Amino acid sequence: MNLRTAITAAAATLALGGCATIPDAHPLAGTEWRLVAIDTSGSTTTLTPALQARHTIAFADGGEMQLRLDCNRGRSTWTAGQPANGAGSISIGPVASTKMLCPEPSFGDELGRLSDAQRYSTTLDGRQLVIETPDLRFTFAPDE
Repeated sequence: MNLRTAITAAAATLALGGCATIPDAHPLAGTEWRLVAIDTSGSTTTLTPALQARHTIAFADGGEMQLRLDCNRGRSTWTAGQPANGAGSISIGPVASTKMLCPEPSFGDELGRLSDAQRYSTTLDGRQLVIETPDLRFTFAPDE
């Protein structure tokens, strides 16, 4: 391999590495969040602390996601671009969940629509995560 080929190969490797979305190396990997608000068409619904505890998501290492959808449980997969200025693209696979009828108010069905997610943002202090779909905006706080 000549020097020019080696330099080209190294540059291509670095360029591709910058685009990779490896969940293990992502800042969301290993974090857990509780849903605090949902925005729909200009209307915001803020969840009580009791409801927040029943609506959670966890980004596991390896690109797996666990969801608590009120009285139901769900699983999915996720990938996300590395954040730039606290924001990036995100893809969440279809949510497979149990289908029990939860008492009202319940936001499990809405949270199950995370598979429509397109982008996310976090605050600089890491105290808020926002995931946006074309129709919904989910606001989360760390699940401590």
